[in-house]
Amino acid sequence: MPRWLYIILLALSGSVGHAQLPGLTLSLQSIPTKDTDQIIAQNAALYVPAGQSASPFLAPGKFQATWTGFISTGLRGDYNFQAELNGALKLEISNTVVLEVTGTNSTSALTKPIRLTKGANPLRATFTSPAIGDAFVRIFWKPVDNPIQPLPYAALTHTDTPELQKTTQLHTGRDLFIEHRCIKCHTADAVSVEFAVDAPTFEGLAGRRNPGWLAGWISGPKSLRRSARMPKIICDAAAVATYFASLATNPPDNTTQGSPDLFLAGRKVFEDLNCNACHIPPKGENANPHGEDSDPNKISLRSVGEKFSWQSLKEFLTKPNQHYAWIHMPKFRLTDEQLNQLANFLMAGRVLPLQPASTPELVDRGKNLLQTSGCLNCHAMNLPNKFTTKPLAQLKNLQAGCLGDPPKGAPDYSFAPYERDALRAWLAIDRASVSRLVPAEFATHQSHNLNCLNCHGPVDNIPPFEILGAKLRPEWSAKFIAGELTEKPRPWLDAQMPAFPKYAGLFAQGLTMQNGLPPQTPPFPPADKEMSDTGHKLVSGVPVGFGCIQCHAIGSTGALQVFEAPGINLELAGKRLQHSYFKLWVRRPSVIDMNSKMPGFFDDEGKSPLTQYYGGDGDKQIEAIWQALRL
Repeated sequence: MPRWLYIILLALSGSVGHAQLPGLTLSLQSIPTKDTDQIIAQNAALYVPAGQSASPFLAPGKFQATWTGFISTGLRGDYNFQAELNGALKLEISNTVVLEVTGTNSTSALTKPIRLTKGANPLRATFTSPAIGDAFVRIFWKPVDNPIQPLPYAALTHTDTPELQKTTQLHTGRDLFIEHRCIKCHTADAVSVEFAVDAPTFEGLAGRRNPGWLAGWISGPKSLRRSARMPKIICDAAAVATYFASLATNPPDNTTQGSPDLFLAGRKVFEDLNCNACHIPPKGENANPHGEDSDPNKISLRSVGEKFSWQSLKEFLTKPNQHYAWIHMPKFRLTDEQLNQLANFLMAGRVLPLQPASTPELVDRGKNLLQTSGCLNCHAMNLPNKFTTKPLAQLKNLQAGCLGDPPKGAPDYSFAPYERDALRAWLAIDRASVSRLVPAEFATHQSHNLNCLNCHGPVDNIPPFEILGAKLRPEWSAKFIAGELTEKPRPWLDAQMPAFPKYAGLFAQGLTMQNGLPPQTPPFPPADKEMSDTGHKLVSGVPVGFGCIQCHAIGSTGALQVFEAPGINLELAGKRLQHSYFKLWVRRPSVIDMNSKMPGFFDDEGKSPLTQYYGGDGDKQIEAIWQALRL
């Protein structure tokens, strides 16, 4: 759940301690300094490399992590628990200690059966980081007649508390400070990479945007897009737009074109790529006169024709991050045909705004405003910047400036009351968090900014977001998110994963660390030839095996016979999947996806019907398949 939405829902409900919300409450405390933080975690797992911070609000060093909430079951039953860890763990269920262990890069023994009642069972897990080495923990359970598996996100809930509201507000304030580029004006000596986010460069802007649209955008960004982070700062927007227009060596081509057939084809491209996860199409049925539609969390595309020329739109769709590295708009692999179709759909019914009249005096005034208003603190341009203000350390009055209500003599961000309160709360505490980079925090923050949960979960055939960190190796995931891989795991789907190059590396590491796994996959020992040979037999079915190649392609060799749904190319599995995820998936696919077409070959005890291989030992057979796929 996005932090801003969490704050609003709690404010509207007016109640604390009653709502059952997804995930667990994770309380973190620095052991040396006693500083604390509290967040919502999707599971009982974490990974913190030695010498790094467990939270932006905690200094590096030894820490304690405590998960509290409830674990729910549909029926009363017996469950066993287990943990992988480097550190010390005490797990309590319904106020009874069920597991207490200290481990050094090890896995605990399986506990005796623990009876859980139907419905919510109170859970508390306390982990203390080790004196030496990376701190990590992953807690598992074993339902009756099922394999050992991570605690499922769907079974975990927590209640809201005043303390959780307070720390959520602090995290929201930090996120807002990042997203509004506040550090660009209120500088600090040391900042983490996430605070160094850029803004669109001004170089060549006149050839990329229509001056008439620029004038309207500068005069009031939120009047065109409610989610805009750029402030209203300049009183004479027409002058600045005129200055930009005077720099154009190739003014935008404002001719009109298009065809009904291309419009319909473009709408299909828009739908296939699931663009409506973030955008309202240019001809939305619920449009209002202000250019926004019924969903304020999505960006309306009704003014695309005013903003772009045909050529600049196609260039933007081809490479959105060319002039803005940290842009939220992802990159898709569009063919020339798709590009032309999509442009026709987006440009339908375009109406150009009036172009500001140009005079030498207006151009000079626009140039001076650009240099003195703070625009060049965020936007790169080969022009001297004449604007300065107080650095972060000297900000004292949190009721004035940008945070004034209303702001006087300062940029107007039109902050909502909860945003202004969150920024003031964060600025009122130790601001050292600007220098601390925590990949898990980065992933939480950016997953909401990039609308990952609008596709991962609601859309068929796209895996739920909460499993990705435990499923994918971070090295492969980073390349996939960056758009560097040509192979597509599910080539039969029209949808494609969009690329976010600037976010990819940290994002992939953060997702992995949230699931208690290291940010770099440890090297595997050399493959065992005997096991890999056995694995090939099991995969191929020759002479006897599971016949995986009936549904799965391997490299350029297609599947032999697909009855219902194709399987993912097995050539990708060894470099794509986490080892632990692969073992659980093959053992019991329905644990991860109850609708999976993948058959289960192993019984409740993990035994295989193919007793000629390792006496039917399912774990050894699965490992043999893994060894084969690695090669």
